[in-house]
Amino acid sequence: MGRITYHGRGGRLRIYDGSGGTAMPNNGAGTPFFIEVPFSNMDFSGDAAKPRPPDPIVVTAGGYVHRPQSDDYEAAYYEPVEVLFSCLMDDTTNRVKLRDALCNIDLKTTWAVGNNNWSSTKGRGSIILPDNTFVATQPFFDSRKVSVDMELLWENIKATTNTGMRYEEVWFPPQELTINESPDKIELAIRGLGYGDVSVISAFSKGNES
Repeated sequence: MGRITYHGRGGRLRIYDGSGGTAMPNNGAGTPFFIEVPFSNMDFSGDAAKPRPPDPIVVTAGGYVHRPQSDDYEAAYYEPVEVLFSCLMDDTTNRVKLRDALCNIDLKTTWAVGNNNWSSTKGRGSIILPDNTFVATQPFFDSRKVSVDMELLWENIKATTNTGMRYEEVWFPPQELTINESPDKIELAIRGLGYGDVSVISAFSKGNES
């Protein structure tokens, strides 16, 4: 049997909140809410893993060593990864629900998506430092910022296993959401920054659709 490849037409993207929220009606505490985003150009782009900075080279009398020379080196471990995708504006999901799910860009007192109150995912991940110790990801300095988790899954009916990516603690800067008009469509172009863990998945996480 030949090799089976995945393709964009078999892809789906979901955005999850951080708990189970306060549902109206209650759909079960502890299970996150999500929305599923219909794709546009199948143009998702995102890093495959968390960043690891290259070791600086310090020349010595006997050759060289790999050794940081400032605190800036360690700061690179905390840098977010970039995620990019676009979608068409529609009258169901990609109009109001998607806008609200993009980390409460309108800074409403209560963050609601559809009929459900959402909560942030920030501060749940960990970062592996050079000495192999783990440190937790931290809350935002800006108390009005919130984050979500993103999952993408690519399916092929001929394959025995699906494949995808999970990006945790993603924040969408409001200035990075652009609306692009053309005669036949209105497209949203979206850029996010993922501060949490990045992992491979083979199925979507359990959730209740908002």
